[in-house]
Amino acid sequence: MRANVYVEIQGSRLDPRFEAYLNDAPTAGAYAEPRFTKPIAEEVVAWTNRIAEGSDESPICEWSKEGYVLVFTPDSPFRPSAVVQPDDDGLYALGLGWAWQVEEVDQ
Repeated sequence: MRANVYVEIQGSRLDPRFEAYLNDAPTAGAYAEPRFTKPIAEEVVAWTNRIAEGSDESPICEWSKEGYVLVFTPDSPFRPSAVVQPDDDGLYALGLGWAWQVEEVDQ
């Protein structure tokens, strides 16, 4: 069952929170693996690219014409190291190696 949550980078109050979906609640000590709707995925991609401007270690993301997210890492700057397609629910799994912290959404 997926839970409607907000995620943000662990330990950072400077980065934005994003509405996300999880398949299961993360176990103690594990990071969340968030999935995002396309509009929120667009925000996550834009935010990730802003971070990458000031970091040699952050991934850079681009949208393909097919609607996939192409993830380029410092180890693979010219060929995508990952291609993220929407799942059967139309959600994008964009953990991108970040340590996501979960906050439940009050319904």
